[in-house]
Amino acid sequence: MTFETRGTLRRWVIVAGLFLFLAINFADKALIGLAAEPIMRELHLTHSQFGRIAASFFTFFSISALVVGLLANRVKTRWLLLAMAVTWSISQLPLLLYAAPATLVLSRVLQGASEGPAYPVAVHALYKWFPDRERALPSAVLTVGASFGAGFIAPLITWVIVSFGWRAAFEMLALVGMVWSVLWLWIGKEGPLGTSDETPAADGTDPDPASRYPARIPLGALLLSRTCVGSNLAGFAAYVILTVATVWLPSYLVRVAGYSLTQAGWIVVLPAFGQMVASPLLSAWSQRLMARGVSSRHARGTLGAAAVVAAGAALTLMAAVPPGPLLIVAVTLAFSLASFTFVSGVTLAGEIVPPAQRGGVLGINICITTLAGLVTPAAIGLMIDRAATQIEGYRMGMTAMGTFALAAGLVAAVLIDPQADRRRFMAHAQLREENCVVPPLVAGKR
Repeated sequence: MTFETRGTLRRWVIVAGLFLFLAINFADKALIGLAAEPIMRELHLTHSQFGRIAASFFTFFSISALVVGLLANRVKTRWLLLAMAVTWSISQLPLLLYAAPATLVLSRVLQGASEGPAYPVAVHALYKWFPDRERALPSAVLTVGASFGAGFIAPLITWVIVSFGWRAAFEMLALVGMVWSVLWLWIGKEGPLGTSDETPAADGTDPDPASRYPARIPLGALLLSRTCVGSNLAGFAAYVILTVATVWLPSYLVRVAGYSLTQAGWIVVLPAFGQMVASPLLSAWSQRLMARGVSSRHARGTLGAAAVVAAGAALTLMAAVPPGPLLIVAVTLAFSLASFTFVSGVTLAGEIVPPAQRGGVLGINICITTLAGLVTPAAIGLMIDRAATQIEGYRMGMTAMGTFALAAGLVAAVLIDPQADRRRFMAHAQLREENCVVPPLVAGKR
């Protein structure tokens, strides 16, 4: 029995578990935006104050992604994922006891610290079950899970907020997180590809020793490679858009477009649906391009960067059009296309990062890209409060973020080149094996 047939059922059970893990994770992120209006009204917050509270979620988000990502190189991902889910569920309890700005900040800081490593550790766990050539589809499934949580659960969350209050929505998601934790104890397992990205040969030997990639590469060289820099830039821009969607989009639809909170809850389903369609389709297209001989630089890198450019353009358009069908189309495109960049980014990292370092590098990359979540909510809140009118401030914020994403996507498309990075790393490793004097690894040089 081959590796693929022996592990097919088990690895797709793992994919399902990770799908739900990220769905709950992103539902937690989306909750603050859906509850923005009642929270600001009840706690008497300005937009700047609410923006700072929303940004507090990212206080330790990036640092925890880095620390736990590095820890994932040594600790089983099964236990790391379980610890994160339990922690972010418990972190919501202070709001049930006493709702005030201070407890909201405390809850968001703890929740952000526990959710920061969620995506990179989930990807690291996934890659232990799938070799490089098979990762596009399951990676897209994880992104769809995030989209499902951020959008498709939104009407349910909105209904709970309207019917029972915003605290009840936090309580509901805390309970769901604990239920997932119990299920994960039962189904969670480590994959067999923890130390190698390739499918094992039938006799357990290395199928091609001559082409073996370096087991370890200097961390600085990896992070400063063209592929990592370009992917992180595109990912940062995509996370700007994601943060806008989770924190400010519902409020924009209510304050600027004039929709009710319930209508806004249904409208944000459309970007989630767009992500669930676009991400798998773009992933399949990317995989097909590579099967036809197109380099991953273009099949993954250029395609992912183009998705960010298109999303940035749509976000800029959204701020310029009046309420109506065109606005809804712009919302759907702006907040659905960039999600593919998270898929292309982790697959590009998987190409150049040795498995033994993958958890740490993915954690560092997430640490860098999610810094967008620390600055975006507060920046837009400040624009709203300082503008002549709230509507002008909202539109100014959307335009600024869309323009940045468009420019970042274009630069990323030029930088990303995993084949060049791999050749450079392998040549450097060969020189070391030959006991030559080896110059430092610098991006673009050998």
